[in-house]
Amino acid sequence: MTFRSLSPRLAAMALCVGLAGAPIAAGAQAFVEFPGRSLYERFGVDAVDLFDLRGQLSRSTLIDVRPRLEYDILHIEGAHHVPLSAPDFEDQVRALEEEHGGPLVFYCNGRESYMSYRAAARANSAGLGPTQAYDAGVRDWAERYPDLAILRGEPIEDSESQLIDDEAFEARLLDADSFARRVRDDDDAVVVDVRGSEQRDEISLFAGREVSASLENIDRLNRIVDRARRDGSPLLIFDQNGQQVRWLQYHLEERGIEDYRFLEGGLQHFYDEVMSR
Repeated sequence: MTFRSLSPRLAAMALCVGLAGAPIAAGAQAFVEFPGRSLYERFGVDAVDLFDLRGQLSRSTLIDVRPRLEYDILHIEGAHHVPLSAPDFEDQVRALEEEHGGPLVFYCNGRESYMSYRAAARANSAGLGPTQAYDAGVRDWAERYPDLAILRGEPIEDSESQLIDDEAFEARLLDADSFARRVRDDDDAVVVDVRGSEQRDEISLFAGREVSASLENIDRLNRIVDRARRDGSPLLIFDQNGQQVRWLQYHLEERGIEDYRFLEGGLQHFYDEVMSR
């Protein structure tokens, strides 16, 4: 069994077990900010930070492994798109390496999203590389280097005015208890699970009320949200760790969707809240 095949709860348990015997290294701060580094270092995955990536950008093959929707909304300038969910992921990466050389640098939303690590691990297993995982995420990059970030097909001119700020995003969040209460009490609400196939497990947390509309399947997602708007139904949306919905907000606003809320911290935070009681 590979770590990428684990359910979110089992993956969290595996992480705890994997780190239990790890020595306390000089990267204690990195462990706090990037909890996946220590685990994936054991699988030969090297991390590159924000400033080092800027320095080597012109001589790296940069690959965004998030769903297409997220890439189209915001990506690093010059990045290629190969979603981690692609059935021919390794073949696509191999073709990019043959055309552009290396090192191969994978990135996602960073921090608590481990897609960049998993992508690098898969490339290593396929004999590709050298590889690196940029794990600070695309938002950190856009805020630090806006002129090297592409928002909806155009370079960012003013990140403060063009990016949805924290206040506007946080206004759409519901904590775990409030989200669960809305699901239970609001019969008209449409509960939407936007996690990818590799993140989803077989457990229904909301009594089977949720519908699956992965960000990998934008047509299905659009049908669901547009129907909710026509019916006047509020949308209650969750992802794995609260990061993907940040980019989904751009899409919802552009489609004129007004009545929507996100689960704060995603399902991972929901699990943590429940298990801590």
